[in-house]
Amino acid sequence: MAVYYPLAVGNAWKYRQADGSEFTNRVTAEDRSVPGRFTMVNSVLGTDQYMRKEGSSYLTDSFEKGNFQVLLRDDLSAGDTWDVRFTANTIESIVTMTVKEKGKSVEVNGRKYDDVLFVEAESKMVFNGNVMPLNFFTQYYYAPGTGLVLSTATGGTSISLISAELV
Repeated sequence: MAVYYPLAVGNAWKYRQADGSEFTNRVTAEDRSVPGRFTMVNSVLGTDQYMRKEGSSYLTDSFEKGNFQVLLRDDLSAGDTWDVRFTANTIESIVTMTVKEKGKSVEVNGRKYDDVLFVEAESKMVFNGNVMPLNFFTQYYYAPGTGLVLSTATGGTSISLISAELV
């Protein structure tokens, strides 16, 4: 089974945004009291976020502190879907993740990645008990053994992997 988000202390991914700015995501620590839980720091946000692996699932609290939701799984197939539920700025939010393709090849900054997992996220909010689509979509491309290599979104925002330091 492919590992789509390699977690180990010292792993770091450097990304370039559409505006040319760069940032790094880094695994800084492993919590020995919670097996498989890692502290991650984004150089722009500067705050700790946590990710843990349970079986084939990667759970994160990056959507809402302390609310661990499935971000990704190693055992996904095309057509699989799941919801990420969280509260942001007092608004109940849902991101519906859908695996669009598995086994895709993509080129990012001159490097070709094979067997890529392509997941699309649709953002929604809950208003007066009704789910309201926001018509905002984000595409995530994960390469096995590397992690996130490319992300694009409605409105032209994007991040692309410049380099990965994996231990």
